[in-house]
Formats: sequence, C-alpha cells, structure tokens
Amino acid sequence: MFIYNNSGNNYKLRFGQNASAPKQDTGEFRQKTLYGNDFHGHLKAFQKFKTVSDVFKRENPTGDVILSGDEWVGANREKNIAIVKIMNMCNITAAAPGNHNMDYNGANGLSEMLDFAKFKTLALNLVPRDNTKIASFPLNDDLREGRFASSMIVEENGKKIGYIGLAPCDLFTRISSQSQEGTKDIRILNLQETEAALRKEVEKLEKQGVNIIKLVSHVGKDAAVKIAQDVGGIDIINDGHSHDVLDGLVPGQNLFKSPRGEWVIITQAGKNGHSYGLLDVVYDKFGRIIKAKNELKSLDDKPRNLAVKIMEDMLLGAPQKIGIIAQEVKSKPETVLEESPISAFLSDAYLKYSDADLVLNNMGGIRASLPAGPVTDRDVMDLMPFYNDVNVYKLSEKDIIDVLNSAIQATAKYHRTGALQVAGLRYVIGKDNKVKDVELVKQDGTRIFLNSQNPSNDKFFKVAYNTFVAGGSEGLEALACPEKIIHKCDKNETQMLIDYIKSFNGKPIVIKADGRITREN
Repeated sequence: MFIYNNSGNNYKLRFGQNASAPKQDTGEFRQKTLYGNDFHGHLKAFQKFKTVSDVFKRENPTGDVILSGDEWVGANREKNIAIVKIMNMCNITAAAPGNHNMDYNGANGLSEMLDFAKFKTLALNLVPRDNTKIASFPLNDDLREGRFASSMIVEENGKKIGYIGLAPCDLFTRISSQSQEGTKDIRILNLQETEAALRKEVEKLEKQGVNIIKLVSHVGKDAAVKIAQDVGGIDIINDGHSHDVLDGLVPGQNLFKSPRGEWVIITQAGKNGHSYGLLDVVYDKFGRIIKAKNELKSLDDKPRNLAVKIMEDMLLGAPQKIGIIAQEVKSKPETVLEESPISAFLSDAYLKYSDADLVLNNMGGIRASLPAGPVTDRDVMDLMPFYNDVNVYKLSEKDIIDVLNSAIQATAKYHRTGALQVAGLRYVIGKDNKVKDVELVKQDGTRIFLNSQNPSNDKFFKVAYNTFVAGGSEGLEALACPEKIIHKCDKNETQMLIDYIKSFNGKPIVIKADGRITREN
C-alpha cells in the first residue's frame, strides 16, 4: 500500500504503514543520504556542493554523502587533484569510478588521483585484465591502503550498512583513445558477470550481519533497473552515467521490487552539477525499506564555499580574463540533430590551430553554457574540461559521409552522439535522416561539393577531431583509425579554445548559428 504525503517534512512514500499508529521501539533504522553524480569537473558546482554538505553533516552527523562517478574529467592533473581534495572536504562516504575518472591516463591516472583521496572508491566489477598477472593491476597500492575496494561496511548507531561499488559496464566505449593505454591492464565485467558478482558480494556482506546494502554505481539507469529487478538484497542504488533526473519516488521509474519482493530505490541527479539529491529512508529491523522520501534540489542558487575557492586558486592560480562574450550562449543536449553554436565555435578553434581542411566534433564535449560578459580561462576549463588531444587524419570522402550518417542513426538508437558538429563543412540532414548537399568551405570562400550519394574512396581530406571522438563511441566507430593520423596538434582542445577567444583581442564575441547544419524543410 502506498500513502503519499508531500507536506512539510513528512515522508514522500510509505510502504504498508499506518501514518497515525503510535510510535513504538520496533528496531527501525533511519538514515539520510546527500548524493550527486556526473559533476564533470565543474568547480563552481563543487564549491556549492561543499556548502550543502556542510549543512547536511551538521544536521545529519550519521548521514552519508555519496558521489556516483565522473566527479573529475579530462587530462588536467592539477584540476583533478583539486577536485579530489574538495571531495575530501565534503566528507564523502563512498564514490564510484565513472568513465571520465579515467580521462587522465586511464586506470593508472585514477590510481594516481586516489593517492590524494581520504574516501573510499568502490568498484566490484573493475578487475585485473589477467588474473595470472595481478601484480600489473594499476590499483594494487590503493587496494593495500584501503582507498579502493569492491565493498565496505560502515557502522552507524550500532547498525551495519554495506556499500558496494560499480564502474560503468560500457567503460571501454566511453573513454578517449588517449586513455586506452592506461586501461590495458584492467577488465570491466559485463552486466551479466556484474550481476553474478553482486549476488556473491551481497551474500558475503549478509554473512557479516549486514542487512542494509547500498550500491554506489555509475552504470546508467537501464543497467541499474535490471540490477534492481535481478539481484536480491540491494536496497538503494545511488547511480550515475545516464544523466537521468529522478525526482521523488515513482514505481516503474526509480522504485522497483527486488527478487525478494523488497523495495529498491534508484537515484540520479542529472549532470554537470546543477542538482543534488536528498534521500531519507527508514528500514525495519530486517533491513527492508518501509518509508522513504527522495527529492532533488538546485545547486545553482546555493552560495559558493569560500574555503574551496581559495584552495582552488592556490592549486590552479587565479582565473585570468581572456575575452568578452557578447551574449549568453547555451549548450544544447547532446542528442539534437542540429547546429550547436557553441560547439561550432569550438570547431572553428580546431580549424584555426590544426591545419586541417575540416573538423568533426561531438556536442557532448561541451559541458556548460557561456554567460554574457567577461570570460576567464577557468570558465573555459568548466566549459571544456576534458583537455583532449586533437589529431589530424587523412580520411576519404566516403569516410566523412559515412560517419555523418552514422552519427545521426546512432542518436536514434543510443540516445547519444547527436549531429556531428563541423567547421570548414556544411551539410543538410534530409527527410530520410541522411546527409545531403555536403560541401567543403575553404578559408578563401571556395566551395567543394562532396558526393553524398556515391562518395569516393579515392578522394581524401585532412580532418581534425579529438581523442574522445577517436575512441569510436556510438556511431563514431569509423573514426577509431590511428593508422590514418597525419599529425598531432600542438595544443589540446581546451587550450585551443582559450587561445581562440584571446585572438579576438578583447572585442565582444558574437557566437550564433550560421547555417552550417540545417534540416530539410
């Protein structure tokens, strides 16, 4: 039976409870959780999360603070270290590794970042590539020192709570090509293997007297739902990766029954540090959820923590003004089939510094909007946090046409990718969702039409794109071709954008669509 109550501090959802029944000592246990996921390296969001976590821990000393992956992103070592230290300041109970936590030299870089951590990172499904060569496992020192584990037990008010962690099962399709060398000595269990490992881990924890188990995961909603319905003994799945906004408790959306017939709650708070979540749960003496309230709140309107800002400036230097933006430019969802002005502007930066004929880019690389007014290098670090390298490739006309079409098809199939953003190129998306009227636009204004109906394997162009795109994720498999590299660019993409903004010499920059990608009719 569900009893909904949205007023005051009452529980959002009660399970078979009489709200007017007298309170008795029933062995119930209550715990609150502050959670977030997919902050993607946004330093201002972390400054605000620190403010929220201070208030939360002051009001809930036995509450837990969970971050479910992709806290830091990109190959900027100093910025990543700063974020780990902010996480220490936020009293994190446990974290899961996301795909972007591998951006800095793969699992080797993750291990280096964990050297600065005072919290535990959990990932049951991240294992050595070859069990006969465990000595090469990049996280061995973190295992010994207790910074990395499959699971852990925390005792609160005499109650044992188990935490198990998961990395994304699709990790190797969601990392850049420059991170892959650092991940060659690890393996990620697929979802079926992960579920089998979870059953064993739950059994192990239960044998130690644990009957409340939380999954700190970065597997995405679809996988989390399957786990909730397939694996008994898990109560809460604090998830990330798919950037879902899961407010409240809705059966069939983020509230499910386990194989044991017990309730399982899944949480996610979107992406890029705009929101955080508060989960308030009461368990009966057997560890079953009997009351729960889940709500998302905005981080955008919270004050920034001064101590965190000072620490950031000490580690990264004070922000430096690099230009002026004439009007606010908003990022677009990564799944739209249209031109994104801010992604096009970034692509223009690639073209300026790469000596390429054209640029291919993905919208997912832009992680923030640009407000009107002065812009600093720190703003660009939040906007473009990845520091991906950029290479120039020799691609055929057919390669280019095929990948433009493939990105469109993948968007419908995977709900990722979006229309590939371009510079030095214009194209139309036809009614049949295939490209047409594709033309190369040279800097002198000369236009060269590409044959979208019967593209040639013998006509070649110099094409610049970054190392995430070169990883060949959904729809971009044809761009995973290191053998076609002509040269590597001197600047990474973040530095390209900073220098490109500087090149306007203080003149207000107008960033708007110019029709390089259009839809038929």
